Amino acid sequence: MELNQIQRDALKEIGNIGSGNAATALSMLLQRRIDMSVPEVWMLDFEEVSKTIGLLDAAQAVVYVKVEGEASGKAVFFFPLESAEIIVQSLFNSSEHPDLFTSEIAQSALKEVGNIMVSSFIIALTQFSGIPLQPSVPALAVDMVGAILDAILLEEGEIDDQVLFIDTQMSGVPQIEGQFIFLPDEGSLNKLLGAFGI
Repeated sequence: MELNQIQRDALKEIGNIGSGNAATALSMLLQRRIDMSVPEVWMLDFEEVSKTIGLLDAAQAVVYVKVEGEASGKAVFFFPLESAEIIVQSLFNSSEHPDLFTSEIAQSALKEVGNIMVSSFIIALTQFSGIPLQPSVPALAVDMVGAILDAILLEEGEIDDQVLFIDTQMSGVPQIEGQFIFLPDEGSLNKLLGAFGI
């Protein structure tokens, strides 16, 4: 699907609203000012997701939620391990390197932050489209990107060939990178674009 300028502007605004919501929520959680960069937003074929996120055999911390509503799908937020460590250290005001693979406390903290990030972008989609969307309880995985994507694909339901991809960075703590993708269920992407008045 080739996006026209109006569609690209609409998706960019969703990224801006989502980033603003996330920065505000994280500022309250971390008790410090958090800013988020103007995000890069685009649509891409699902086959290109792994190339954009990174090597399939690279481990990342990933928060995943199902999105229910008239434009249902799957929402995923990817944290590189270095960024995930910085988040946990900031939450607990600690300089120790957390074991993201085994520490339940670290995983719980990441799940909460990831939930804030995912929910912020889902709220932005709802506000901009007018289509109510509800995220499920989040799940967290710290694993290779390829394995996580395979697990998501094994979930019930057919997904569209294209996904909404938002890449952003946070400042106010040592620089943290994160990538949000929305995998629309079959037909949901057209509903969202249609709701934008496009």
